[in-house]
Amino acid sequence: MSETSKQNDIKMLVIIVDRRQDAKVAEILGSERIHFHFITLAEGTAGSETMELLGLDSIDKSYICCLEPAHKIPGLLRAVSAKLQLRKPGRGIAFTMPVSCLNNSVLTLLTKGAGGEITESEEDKLENEHNGQKHDLIISIVNHGFTTEVMESAKTAGATGGTVLHGRKLGIDEDAKFMGIAPQLEKDIVAILSVHEKRNDIMRAITKSCGFNTEARGVILSLPVEEIEGLGSARAD
Repeated sequence: MSETSKQNDIKMLVIIVDRRQDAKVAEILGSERIHFHFITLAEGTAGSETMELLGLDSIDKSYICCLEPAHKIPGLLRAVSAKLQLRKPGRGIAFTMPVSCLNNSVLTLLTKGAGGEITESEEDKLENEHNGQKHDLIISIVNHGFTTEVMESAKTAGATGGTVLHGRKLGIDEDAKFMGIAPQLEKDIVAILSVHEKRNDIMRAITKSCGFNTEARGVILSLPVEEIEGLGSARAD
């Protein structure tokens, strides 16, 4: 792993809106030329008063994740908020999270564009300060049908298990022009909770078998985790 400049920091923008807004979100992200965005279906579970307060009073939701360099996020967030009118009750919410690690080929595409040189090495590249957290959430977004390969690779590096979500790509027509490759619409998302010491090894193993330069076209990233219970190991308080 190597440290990167602030210009190379990556963030994830999460948008949660009524499912009927999918086409509008796709239009917004397409106009902003956001290539790495994925969607899963969700269902609101909070009480009606809480849901209304959060602007999520409808049950059927779409959970959209976007990856972008950190310096582009404020403008994108403002555009999303304005065009979806998120400051009005019932329109949805959007928030950002830091990405602590990302496979090198995707980092190159995000920071240098489709014309950037992608090295043969699929070594995980981005690493921000992790502020002493002991765990990371590793997320692998791959073409449909590659979850077994992801988990088998992760387990060789010390992962004990994962959770699979099914999603799809947004803005498929626009993205078909990206790098001259037509992306697969259906996506599988594998979430693996890992101790921080094993994160890099697990990400490298997944990237080697299912990275962006493979048939799986994998985007592998990690998010910092703070407090956790339930991994079956004793805690020292």
